[in-house]
Amino acid sequence: MNLKKYMMNEMNFDRIEDFLDGDLTENQLMEFEKDLLDDSDLQMDLDLHREVNEAIMEEDIMDLRNKLEAIETPPNPTQKRKLKFLTKWNIAAASLALLIGLGSLLYIIGDSSAYSKNKIYSNYYKPYNIVANTRSSDVMIDNLLTTALKSYETKDYHTALTLFKKILDKDSTNITGNFYSGVSNIEINEYSKANKNFTRVLEHKNNLFIEQSEWYLGFCYLMTNEKEKAIHQFHTIAQGNSFYKIKALEIINRLE
Repeated sequence: MNLKKYMMNEMNFDRIEDFLDGDLTENQLMEFEKDLLDDSDLQMDLDLHREVNEAIMEEDIMDLRNKLEAIETPPNPTQKRKLKFLTKWNIAAASLALLIGLGSLLYIIGDSSAYSKNKIYSNYYKPYNIVANTRSSDVMIDNLLTTALKSYETKDYHTALTLFKKILDKDSTNITGNFYSGVSNIEINEYSKANKNFTRVLEHKNNLFIEQSEWYLGFCYLMTNEKEKAIHQFHTIAQGNSFYKIKALEIINRLE
């Protein structure tokens, strides 16, 4: 989302400023909150306004804020509000440039898809809890699985993956081993490896982790920048009766 788009949509601009300033009436507030659920662009606009407002609270740029706000503003209220936001924008840009360099700043401002991807991931992803301990006919696999799940539960994902690998080396179709390997791989940012784990679970077609694997596979595509595949995956979830149906619809609304 860039500043030009903000300036083109004056209605959203004023509504967001009024919302953040607490100037909306009760009816206006209810309507605004309803629109936030239906309009992903409005939500992103609001997020960016908040980011800008938070940026100007940094102590290192207080002097810059005072100097910029001292500039004489036009008498027209709408123009004054826009200039106020432009001032905030300049302050936020200056602080970000000091922290991460101009090149990274341009990337963050220009690449709204990266912002959306990370925002969606942080809002909707969380690792799966251990809910079942599947028994097999192989005592060695059962013992390895018990130990691996204990490591998983304590968030020692590297150790868990080492143990899950021993299980999968012996039985590559082991559902529990593949599923929890997939989540563990997500936790250490190995999204392509996680993709393979969840795909094996889905290929089995009759197990306890089908819905969960469909859900996590969507995040694998999302985090490897395969946006169209991610959208297709979340559409598949939304069109069924999955536990994740509503959340998948929310994600689709943000991605499309």
